[in-house]
Amino acid sequence: MKQTKRLILSFLALLLCTIMYAQQEITGTVSDDMGPVIGATVMEKGTTNGTVTDFDGNFKLKVEAGKTLVFSYIGYKTTELPATDNMKVTLQSDAQVLNEVVVTGYQVQRKADLTGSVGVVDTKDFKASDTDPMTSLQGKVPGMTITSNGSPSGEANVQIRGIGSMGGSSTAPLYIVDGIPYSGSLNNMNASDIESMQVLKDAASASIYGSRAANGVIVITTKKGKKGDKFNIDFSASVSVAWMTQKMKLLNTQQYATALVQAALNDGKNPVDYASNYGLTLNAVNGTPISVYNPATGAMDSYSVGGLYDGFMNSRKTMLYSDTDWVDEIGRTGVTQNYDLSFSKATDKGSSLFSLGYKKATGVLKYTDFENFSARMNSSYKLNSIISVGENAQVSYSNSVDCAPLENALKMAPTLPVYEIDGETFSGPVGGMSDRQNPMRELYHNKDNRLKKWRIFANAYVDVTPVNGLLFRSNFGIDYTNSYIRSLLHTWDSDVVKNSTNASTMAQTHSTKWTWSNTLQYNFDIAESHNLNILLGIEAHQDNGIDFSGRRTDYPLETIDYMWPSAGTGIQTVVGSGDEYKLMSYFGKIDYNWNDLLLASFTLRYDGSSRFGKNNQYGTFPSVSLGYRLSKHIHADWLRDWKIRASYGVTGNQGMNSNTAHYGLYAADYGSGRDISTAYDLNLQHSGTFPSGYRKVQSANEDLKWEQSSQWNFGTDFSLFGGDLYGSYDLFFKETKDMLVQPAFLGAIGEGG
Repeated sequence: MKQTKRLILSFLALLLCTIMYAQQEITGTVSDDMGPVIGATVMEKGTTNGTVTDFDGNFKLKVEAGKTLVFSYIGYKTTELPATDNMKVTLQSDAQVLNEVVVTGYQVQRKADLTGSVGVVDTKDFKASDTDPMTSLQGKVPGMTITSNGSPSGEANVQIRGIGSMGGSSTAPLYIVDGIPYSGSLNNMNASDIESMQVLKDAASASIYGSRAANGVIVITTKKGKKGDKFNIDFSASVSVAWMTQKMKLLNTQQYATALVQAALNDGKNPVDYASNYGLTLNAVNGTPISVYNPATGAMDSYSVGGLYDGFMNSRKTMLYSDTDWVDEIGRTGVTQNYDLSFSKATDKGSSLFSLGYKKATGVLKYTDFENFSARMNSSYKLNSIISVGENAQVSYSNSVDCAPLENALKMAPTLPVYEIDGETFSGPVGGMSDRQNPMRELYHNKDNRLKKWRIFANAYVDVTPVNGLLFRSNFGIDYTNSYIRSLLHTWDSDVVKNSTNASTMAQTHSTKWTWSNTLQYNFDIAESHNLNILLGIEAHQDNGIDFSGRRTDYPLETIDYMWPSAGTGIQTVVGSGDEYKLMSYFGKIDYNWNDLLLASFTLRYDGSSRFGKNNQYGTFPSVSLGYRLSKHIHADWLRDWKIRASYGVTGNQGMNSNTAHYGLYAADYGSGRDISTAYDLNLQHSGTFPSGYRKVQSANEDLKWEQSSQWNFGTDFSLFGGDLYGSYDLFFKETKDMLVQPAFLGAIGEGG
């Protein structure tokens, strides 16, 4: 009997050891053809034992070897595999919806879990023919309006949900590239280098960037080497043409003369005298008859139009009577070339990408063009299982010349020729015409005024994951721009419009911006059905600018090789300035997910800016959003996902043109006119020159504070028929207050009001 008991106990102990040995912790990685899948669910089939993948697609799970594991993620086919250690699982997309994972404020989220209004851009929408990638997205993202002035540089004007401000405040959205604020146009960036782009439209999604997010946020992530590619080479080239397709229909000479006569009759003036002020003679021999309505007689009066002085427009007989379409004269067919070459590779330890890009665009206006060279290097590397490092760097050089004399082209009289009879001298207004500049002369004289710009935009980061679900990231970025231009002012003599003094100006600007952000993110589950994602962060930003220029007049030769300041003999002036502003920010966010059914998000950002007075230097920007997934209650093959959401948030704007708006300022002036003099004659009798000195130009305002926009948003997201049909609807209410403007002030306040 004792032997039997011993045998049973030994067997149970052996069985227990076997079970304990079988319940080992296995590891693995879940990815797709684009890289790691973040937040994928890994479950032991038929149980509640499971986990989710981390930021690198890795997972750990205690499970008996050989048991079936179920891998699932919204937008991918569910995969079942037996449990083994060091698993490599590749999920297959079940629809053409590769935007399920999006980069929002300082973190990566599943799009299905978003409770704010976020537009995801398909990078296939970018056209190589557009020098600014944003130009390609007009009409692609609801609520985002994009316009361009047609210049070869292609700079796009982007507005999200309308104009959010007025006056001197910025209305442009905030660009975030690889976690670093990016200012200005994207025309020095290759569209083929962009991996993903998200548009944060409502306050709930954008408030994590509270200080500069009042006009929306555009988050851009650049490409890296893709896992599975030992070495990959991509090359693309394109050539496109452009021309003005919608031109305002202008009056020809006959119609222009008719309008002049009618204008004179309407004013009760003599049409013959009136037209002579514009270089026209009515009732001339061999003229073309015109008829206009005379309000004085109530009848149609007949006139004929001929050229003054035997067909000449001016008394010097240098401008022939013409019929000029000025818009046609300054226009042409533009050509854009775009070439991109990239090399990439990736391993389990890291990835790297190097790309080169070249753009060349000739504008639809003569003598305008844009050229850009760029190089990018992105890399990341795992030092060990805990620490990863990486960098993203771009260097670009652009060379452009731009001029937009369209207003003069629309208003210049068609009776004037482009050139005088010598074929070289540009014509101009005559008689009593308005002092319009010849738009062709403006373009020609501007052809050597080239703007050259170097830009370095780079960041380096370190990721530390001491335990599963906890991520610390420190990210430092710098944005340096050096711009240089030499502008030549030529002399000209176009009858009543002339310039007798030539000059050249050399100007240079240096802009240095740096941003250092540190974030701590922890993702964990409570009782399996409750998931919390907590984000805490601190960020410092500094923007420093220096500009200076020198100008000199009077050059005996007007050529680009000669007109350097040292060769001039006239007046020379030098000006320069420098300023900066700083931002300090503290922020936090909590995302809650209950069983993929109830979703909630809470955000708070506290920003301080040196642009505001000491009484209101800091601003608080909160937001809250809720979402509910109705599709959890509706079991139908045609319904893949259906979510309703609501949010409210406040965002700020400090995008003024001035870094010194809250200071009291004084300027040194030479006493001359009474309106700007530095001394006053109390008897209001001005004789001679007032004494020179300082005068007040701006009063101090320590109460200057943040411009704020509050926004309600109600929306729904749906995905039907396996993801083949999907979309979103949003209704929002946006209100901006405390707008930053510089209004006129009462004269009773005195100078510097």
